[in-house]
Amino acid sequence: MEFKEFKFKNTAAVKVENEYFSIIILPKIGSKIASIFSKKKDFEFLFQNKADKYQKAEFGADFAAYDCSGFDDCFPNIDASRLNYNDREIIYPDHGEIWSAKFDYKIAAGKVVLNYYSSYLDYNYQKEIYLENNKLKIDYKIKNESQKELPAIWAMHCLIKYSQNMELQFPEGVEKIENVMDSKYLGEKGEVHQFPVTKDKSNNSYRLDRVNNKKEKNCEKYYVFGEMNAGSCSVFYPEKNIEFKINFDREKLPYLGFWLTEGGFKGDYNCAFEPADGYYDSVNKAIKNNKINIIKAGDIYEFSLELELIINSSSKM
Repeated sequence: MEFKEFKFKNTAAVKVENEYFSIIILPKIGSKIASIFSKKKDFEFLFQNKADKYQKAEFGADFAAYDCSGFDDCFPNIDASRLNYNDREIIYPDHGEIWSAKFDYKIAAGKVVLNYYSSYLDYNYQKEIYLENNKLKIDYKIKNESQKELPAIWAMHCLIKYSQNMELQFPEGVEKIENVMDSKYLGEKGEVHQFPVTKDKSNNSYRLDRVNNKKEKNCEKYYVFGEMNAGSCSVFYPEKNIEFKINFDREKLPYLGFWLTEGGFKGDYNCAFEPADGYYDSVNKAIKNNKINIIKAGDIYEFSLELELIINSSSKM
């Protein structure tokens, strides 16, 4: 495994490589992973920043006003909201605090160790990123340094490359999804659909395990209905015979969102599986649903992700 510190699109970056991967991490841009590249297939998995350089966002910025690319962490929320909780008011910024944070980092024991302290909510956020053969591993450790509970949502916001023929592999056992964004095809927020095939508002067949259903500009977001039975999901790219698989602890991240833009958001084409520990997006809503993670005063919240490249995979459809 090799490490290199350099500039990527005018931003301080760390490249980590082995025989399978080349990845690029941007410590000062929220510890974003900007690139996950398969050397064996000459294939970039992540949706790339369309600009020639990154703009640094400040705390509380509008997420959509920036690059909306690569793999960001959404913590302690996704949707902006204001919450009165245990005699204090908490303002949750758009897509959370972490994506706009400046991380310190070091390279030690074969890992990139990134750290950020939130003076706003008094927590410490650490992640360790490393490669093991065809797997990219990320270990998270979030410590609530305050004397008060912190209601929080962590969600993976990993925007991947769009392909018209890509196949979406949801966790085993999924039978229904809940639409969480008003849609001209899937209807209003809160509508529940059968999975993997449902009917759109015009009573036409709509495949939820595929993209390019309508062959026009579109944007969707939905969640697996309820908690999952398995902690893995993946995307298969038939043109490259390669599978991008996300493995996670379903006890820690029991909910799964899916985001898709086919030119409907900023003209972008990408999608994202979003494992999360709250249901869904807004801390206020997750508390109301009793599906929220509460990090108690002084507690450490730990979990891991594993991103796996399966070379010469095949369709499972």
